[in-house]
Amino acid sequence: MAPIESIPLTLLAVILAWAAGTKLLAREDFGAWLAPYGIAAPLRAPFALGLVLTELAVAGLLFADVRGAPFAAMGLGCLFVAALVSVRLRGVRRLRCGCFGAKERSTAFLLLRALAFTGLTAIAAFGLPPLPNRDTAVLAALALLSVSVVALGFLVLALYRQVGILSLRLGPGIALELEEEGPPVGAVAPALDGLGRRGAELVAFFTADCRLCRELAPGVRALAREGLPVRIVYEGEEPDAFERWRVPGTPFAVHVVNGAVAAKGTVNNLEQLDGLIAVGSARVDGAAA
Repeated sequence: MAPIESIPLTLLAVILAWAAGTKLLAREDFGAWLAPYGIAAPLRAPFALGLVLTELAVAGLLFADVRGAPFAAMGLGCLFVAALVSVRLRGVRRLRCGCFGAKERSTAFLLLRALAFTGLTAIAAFGLPPLPNRDTAVLAALALLSVSVVALGFLVLALYRQVGILSLRLGPGIALELEEEGPPVGAVAPALDGLGRRGAELVAFFTADCRLCRELAPGVRALAREGLPVRIVYEGEEPDAFERWRVPGTPFAVHVVNGAVAAKGTVNNLEQLDGLIAVGSARVDGAAA
């Protein structure tokens, strides 16, 4: 019976030869699958040819059982994993890898496949680790269980936070907008450091001891991550800004568009804040029409 180390060598050689062959068969768009990786169009075909030749060369070394060939295959596997991680971090969710046909697949699936291939190369290079004794196995299981409990705790906390944000969005949807409170609608927004006065912006007025402010803060920061410029003003840090903007109390929000006040009001939840922004946007669109 063949030793366990010889099985991955043959399997790895077949995988690499198959991957290289299917790339060569895609002649009409040879190298086009390299576009998501940021490689310029004139360089894609030469780069793809170099990759195919490298795969074939490593496959040949594996078939010949050349010393060090598994490490070369492991290097290829690490290259595949790094490339897929880079495109995943850039937001690419589906792509063609060029291997085993031109079918588009999710980057998560391709990354798992590359990790499995790299794992096989590690087995081929280093062999299987010795089986642990009973005490070692119990300790490893306890360690794994501890890590799982900690991960589950983080997931529960994240879910708790999302449920809290959702509950804030389910409150009354209309912000309280009074003419005598805050800067006049349509007027130029009062002076405030950090206000860009270009496009849509949100100014949120909070106080440190305000419970609603603390509950709204994660949602306001989420709006900032979604691309809306947000300026948070705390009364303890900038009391003069509260006076200039005639803030009656907190939490108070002002929607500013191109330096002018589009909407304002006291907000108690994220739905009211979303409604205030929608009202301001509708006013600006109506004025433009």
